[in-house]
Amino acid sequence: MVVKSATKKKLMDLGIAENFAHTLANDRKWDDVKVLSAQDIAQVCETDSETAGSIRDTIEGALKKNRAAGSEATGPTTNVRLKRRAGTRTRSRAKTAADLDAYNVDKKLRSFDDELADDPVYKSLKSAIEDLETNRFSDKIIHDMTVAIHERNLKKLTKKQAATVVANAYAALDKASIDPFEAAGIITAQSIGEPGTQMTMRTFHYAGVATVNVTQGLPRIIEIVDARKIPSTPTMIIRLKDDKKNSDVEAQKLAAALEVTTTFNIANIETDVAQRRLVLKLNKGQLKQKNMTGMEVKDKLERALRTMVQADKEKNPGVLTIIPGVANEEDLADLQENPPSYTMLLQLEEKIRDLRLKGVPGIERANVQFDDKEGEYYLSTIGSNLARVSEIETIDRTRTYTNNIIEIFDYLGIEAARQAIINELESTLLSARLEVDVRHLLMVADVMTSEGEVRAIGRHGVSGTKHSILARAAFEVTVNHLLKAGIIGETDRLTGVAENIIVGQPISLGTGSVELFYIPEE
Repeated sequence: MVVKSATKKKLMDLGIAENFAHTLANDRKWDDVKVLSAQDIAQVCETDSETAGSIRDTIEGALKKNRAAGSEATGPTTNVRLKRRAGTRTRSRAKTAADLDAYNVDKKLRSFDDELADDPVYKSLKSAIEDLETNRFSDKIIHDMTVAIHERNLKKLTKKQAATVVANAYAALDKASIDPFEAAGIITAQSIGEPGTQMTMRTFHYAGVATVNVTQGLPRIIEIVDARKIPSTPTMIIRLKDDKKNSDVEAQKLAAALEVTTTFNIANIETDVAQRRLVLKLNKGQLKQKNMTGMEVKDKLERALRTMVQADKEKNPGVLTIIPGVANEEDLADLQENPPSYTMLLQLEEKIRDLRLKGVPGIERANVQFDDKEGEYYLSTIGSNLARVSEIETIDRTRTYTNNIIEIFDYLGIEAARQAIINELESTLLSARLEVDVRHLLMVADVMTSEGEVRAIGRHGVSGTKHSILARAAFEVTVNHLLKAGIIGETDRLTGVAENIIVGQPISLGTGSVELFYIPEE
């Protein structure tokens, strides 16, 4: 059972009992719930008509209140018209901007306090740094130094020991720092490009996950820097909440609910040309594996197709019959006079065959795995859909991860996407046993995300938007760039590396950044 947490919360906020809210939110968005009739609610919640009517009145009251609030709102609104199929009614829905939460300065400042601030080692190092009178050490560096000392089984430091550690760290930090006007971008390109040539172009088996192959090596590096919208092998790691993570049964239920289940997966579809109808013979074994029932399949088919579905049994059907164009009992009476065409039958068969009955779009398979280190069950998927998976109530959103960087950007924002680029580059290089200084990866991530969106390092991204005409022309489509610049009268100031090399003059980096003039005495 995949319960939409946002839908459940909305229903409970309206005052609907938790057990009914939980049932109604099963595999339904708010848009699906608010169009349910009282009869539908009674059937879904297995309750009496009076209780179902009360729930329907509550939902209807909330909808009227929202419509009234939307019409009286003074702020800007955007009317979104949803297009429906021919023959069905259309409706418009207004979205209003919500007020931002108040910014709490004290709470924000407290979040910067280090968790090791009261540790004796941390205090000793902090005191030694103050004696050194330098601002080169950030709180993160002091934190990492404290952790490293604890790993050496030292619980405290003398003043002399702390001073020695800080002095050595200062020397290492000074040695690792880049000089002013150093060509950091060139060095970054070399530090990643050289190991990249050593990578073997093959895919590695994903550790501990059966039947899941993830693109690694040079192809994965290319995917990342090209900012591909969909990676060649999108995957997700889905962690469960604390009360569910130790249960194999809960993990299996979630896996069955996440995997996309089509009609073809759970039924044999037969086309009766003579009777102009489709007969679906349900596979009981597949239904049990997917945690579905025959009535659930019938209900979902009726909702998706807006067509009447006939069942051989009322409670646990094994055969379902669908006739094109028949939406209710009244249409059955007119069937002999106005039978469906052969074209309608073929179109319906094609639509039903790949119709998604259950699961999250994009999740082709979900495998249950056991993490020996954490002692918990988790899911590894083939396919990715971060936004939809995050709506599920039983997952731990803080530990759910996808290798699709664009999905992370769309759902969590540019900072999360920047960190994902760093993580993916680092893990790909480490899997090939190549070590690259993380600051070089930081620079790549910064360049790709500096404009507030994830840009590819290519002519459709970073290289294609450089200010220098010659730098753009040197990368790709040379004639196009030069012709366009000539037409609009663009000027190149020759401030970068590539353009200065092209015209044969020193670049303004390193030794070229210094201009020395000799003024002779009179």
